Amino acid sequence: MWRMPKSCTSPRWQTRPVNPERILSWLARILRFLTAPFIRYDIRGGRCARELDCAVIAMNHRSMFDVVVGLIALDHFQHYPRLLVERAYVESRWTAPFARAVGAIPVDRIKGGGTSVDDALDALRSGISIVVMPEGRLHHDPDDPSTTGPARTGVSRLAVGSGRPVVPVGTTGTTQVLPYGARLPRFNPFRRKTVVCHVADDPLWLSGDDHRANTDEVMAAIRALMVLPSGG
Repeated sequence: MWRMPKSCTSPRWQTRPVNPERILSWLARILRFLTAPFIRYDIRGGRCARELDCAVIAMNHRSMFDVVVGLIALDHFQHYPRLLVERAYVESRWTAPFARAVGAIPVDRIKGGGTSVDDALDALRSGISIVVMPEGRLHHDPDDPSTTGPARTGVSRLAVGSGRPVVPVGTTGTTQVLPYGARLPRFNPFRRKTVVCHVADDPLWLSGDDHRANTDEVMAAIRALMVLPSGG
């Protein structure tokens, strides 16, 4: 299971001792309960969830609601990884308490990965899984919901540097709940929406220093999950 060892000390990106695993578990269950009248969560695949202790979990990113779906899907498998989050959200007075509580690792887009890469590698080497969205920002393409945007190579650098596998995850339907540019989700109890989160059955083991080719392989696997038919 991709869980944090109880004996693990608090990593340096946390300012005080917390239990991110418990908080993520409660948060996922609360979010699922609150959104259940409006959304049906179709969680598929994930055979490797029972086989891996730690992994880099790579998701596509078309809506801010992807984060909610990812938390709920991973709770379904009883896995509670750390999130790579833009530094602005980690330092904002409104979102900082939440980011610290879930053990978020801040990423500085302007200055590059910086210490966030080292922190993420430390976590992976300690047996703590990491969630990344290789695109780094929302990919808006209403004409083709199965595409992904340009991806950064951090997912490959983390996997190769830590020796951990990558578990691709493809989500669809989240733009119907929270479209690009919308401030509030579109909840309608009379027209319940379905979001699909398909976790790969088999992980990807990356190697070598061609991080662009490795990243392209990960993104291709994500796109393949996004287009699988119902029950696929």
